[in-house]
Amino acid sequence: MWGKRKHFLDPEVEEWHAECWRWLLRNLGGQDDLRSRDLVLPTGAFFPKMEEQGHARAERVFGRVKDLMGLGHWACTLVEQPQNNAQVGEFLFVRAERPAAGTFRASDGEVIITYDPALLQRPNNLIATFAHELSHYLLATIDELPPGADVEEGLHELATELAVAYHGFGIIAANGAFDFQQHQDFGRQGWSGGSWGYFSEDAWVFALAVFLGLRELDAAAPRAALKPHLARKLDAARKRLTDDPQFLAGIVANP
Repeated sequence: MWGKRKHFLDPEVEEWHAECWRWLLRNLGGQDDLRSRDLVLPTGAFFPKMEEQGHARAERVFGRVKDLMGLGHWACTLVEQPQNNAQVGEFLFVRAERPAAGTFRASDGEVIITYDPALLQRPNNLIATFAHELSHYLLATIDELPPGADVEEGLHELATELAVAYHGFGIIAANGAFDFQQHQDFGRQGWSGGSWGYFSEDAWVFALAVFLGLRELDAAAPRAALKPHLARKLDAARKRLTDDPQFLAGIVANP
């Protein structure tokens, strides 16, 4: 009513997204680089069937994510984190707090990325975690701070998430942003859910919509690959961008 513009995210959050997209384009090669990025789908075409198990499987997935991000030649070591649950008896485990899904560190010229081995049971989360930590590696080469990071250090992590979307992993990250699982043992059953990463589902969907808009890609494949409720959110995010064409135009025109 009264011509008020509707937003998908809070207005200041959408503006930060726009500023961060400009920052990424400015520092990673502009529109030409973005056009070279595949929209990564959770299919065998991008992640072929793997026979490996355990850490060997993680290394295979990690190598595939590196290749898709154009970082296949970047040297780094993948390390499995210690198991989260300690066994104190034949059937009894002590459950520790959930560790970080992954970590990145660079010291004395060596880059080490770690991951929680429990993620091997959650492919979306494993792939998104690897893309996030590799984005840390990439963004560490940029001298310019992400928008707002000079005031609020936590924006580094949010900018890293947006770099995941920049590299085409928005669908997989969105699908893994909220994890819902059923569990059953010794006559008991229940359900558990929890958020993963730093972006909400809405933030991932908006980042995906911007990626599709900047790349001028059709939404049919993303909608089919997303969870149903996320596909509906994507429709709303794309409508917000269609209703305000200056949002995308401003990103492209003023990197």
